[in-house]
Amino acid sequence: MALVISWLAATAWIAGSGVVVPAAPEPQPLDPPPVMPITDPARPPMHMGLGHEPDVQAGFNTPTVLYVNFEGPFMNGGCGNNSLQDCTTIFPNTQFLEHPGSPATRAAIIQATREDVEDFGVIVVGERPPAGNPYAMVVAGVPNGGGPPGVGGVAPGIDCSNTNPNITSFSFLVNDNANIQATVIHQEAAHTWGLEHVDDPSDNLFPSTGGASDPKYQDTCSTVVADVALNPTNAACNSVHTMFCNANQQNSYQEMLLLFGPPIPDQVAPLVTIDSPLDGQELDYETDFELTVTLDDDRRPAVLATTVYFDDAEAADVSLINATHTFPVNGGDAPMGHGLGNGPHTIRVDIVDEGGNPASAEVTFVIVNGPMEGSDETGADDSTGGDPTAGEGTGDDLPGGTGAGTGAATTGPELDDSGDEGCACRATDGTRGDSSTGTGPGTALLVLLTLGLWRRRD
Repeated sequence: MALVISWLAATAWIAGSGVVVPAAPEPQPLDPPPVMPITDPARPPMHMGLGHEPDVQAGFNTPTVLYVNFEGPFMNGGCGNNSLQDCTTIFPNTQFLEHPGSPATRAAIIQATREDVEDFGVIVVGERPPAGNPYAMVVAGVPNGGGPPGVGGVAPGIDCSNTNPNITSFSFLVNDNANIQATVIHQEAAHTWGLEHVDDPSDNLFPSTGGASDPKYQDTCSTVVADVALNPTNAACNSVHTMFCNANQQNSYQEMLLLFGPPIPDQVAPLVTIDSPLDGQELDYETDFELTVTLDDDRRPAVLATTVYFDDAEAADVSLINATHTFPVNGGDAPMGHGLGNGPHTIRVDIVDEGGNPASAEVTFVIVNGPMEGSDETGADDSTGGDPTAGEGTGDDLPGGTGAGTGAATTGPELDDSGDEGCACRATDGTRGDSSTGTGPGTALLVLLTLGLWRRRD
């Protein structure tokens, strides 16, 4: 799937040591009231599709795309609820506000949304798919002037068996955590796929936010309900529900599998380029320079496991979103500068996308005009033969993983995760990936990342 990339910039420091200046943390999201309706009861969805319209074709075993629109679209009226044309019958001719979250926050929401459909043929993206591709769209935002009070979202209809894959729905809880936003997104999209509210609090179709903190599509028959009070009701889509359950019950997991089939493997490798320094470039020892890398993937936004190596020694292991990232490198002597000796040095960047596909890029640059090895200016230990990179450190305590090779033990600051370019990945235990302070690689370089990136916990 070829989607248009949105380039972002993130900054960090690379040096022998230095001061990490964390980015200002984003405000912590507030949990909503315990019994807030997820779908607006004042706008009951229409019943359509199989069992409600003549001559419709059920969309069984047909993979689909779920597009979460964070961009604040203008919603058109007079054209139904067509996602391809930003059409809605609920908010016609209305401008929506852009989602307030940072790129990293949006990536976290997309990751949380993807986790709930990892067993099904549903690809979740945060960029509009190319023309000609069918997709359901959930607008994650509120209309200009404010959204409906006290509700999480709204869908225009319940399309039994997903006879129309191009329907627009809405999610309003834009300031809540990624789990809650993912649940609202799924519930509104699922209504347009033909799923109804049920009384199981661990199911994505539970009608309020008072259920489980991380609901899923559950593989069990649950009673279809009319409201947050869990009053049973006659189901609109018994034509599909009764394939797995008694009338007026629903197995959301089996219906999702019936509609979309098994997951679509991600077989497209990500892309990584090292934009600077250039391969073969000569860099003066005292001159500052920048390491600039560009990461990309076909399923955006993407969180890419990224490892940076200097001269085959691991300098950083962190998760980065698809973007262009620039890391300034201080020239001169360690510990404030890179301390690299004269001659060639290699930087390698390895990445792995969310589907497990790897990619790598490498450049070799040359340091010139540095102090002679063994001179007093380098601070080298004469017992090592004047090699400024020799020493007793093993690099085994590098941030995010284990180091390779031996070298001068250089203690670096803790890998900071308070910035707003990170990925607040969905974690049901409320924990986050660890970061640590440790010894640096043999080149006496450390990547002091101020990106606030969270490693997804499996």
